Amino acid sequence: MNDVEKATVSYLDRWTTTIRYQPKFKIRRPDKVVTMNNYFSVGCDALLALNFHRQRESKPHWFTNRVINKAWYLVFGAKDVLEQGCKNLQKKIELELDGQKIDLPDLEGIVVLNISSWGAGVELWKGTGQQKYAPASHSDNLVEIAGFYSSFHMARIQGGLADPVRLGQAKTVKITIKKFPVPVQVDGEPWKQGASTITINHSNQALMLKRSEY
Repeated sequence: MNDVEKATVSYLDRWTTTIRYQPKFKIRRPDKVVTMNNYFSVGCDALLALNFHRQRESKPHWFTNRVINKAWYLVFGAKDVLEQGCKNLQKKIELELDGQKIDLPDLEGIVVLNISSWGAGVELWKGTGQQKYAPASHSDNLVEIAGFYSSFHMARIQGGLADPVRLGQAKTVKITIKKFPVPVQVDGEPWKQGASTITINHSNQALMLKRSEY
């Protein structure tokens, strides 16, 4: 209660994620529209969430507390280090930031961040190195886009031993999934997404309480 009394009012950007499916036999499915508050990801980060979600749906009694849940994430992460389920992601998708096509390196995952915190509290955009980047904010009408070389690279980032691949900041993000289905997630809700165009645009802002630093 004391934290609430001392909290300050802040704005949180909210984003509209629109998925436009590629037509099959000249028939196009209706667009899927999802609100994003925290993050969107495609590739290995989403694959871990998808494997966790599927296992928990099939065997909920195996997921009884936070410690066990984290252990399962470690299991699925180690499995993907060996299997590389999202290898050559840069050949399966195209990325545009504010209308500019990005030449992607050899990646297995991409995350679009509205908030600075990722992966249980990692300040992903700050990184560990000396190179300076424009600061991230949850109320500047911009998202930060970062890439991962692999699930092992993600683990090293979470351990403070590596930096992500910083791809840029943007007001509009467009991801084209060319042909083969790839795992995606919005705010922790994962699924496999087939050939489509995913566009992330700023929608509005919501008021929230921010914990005061003291």
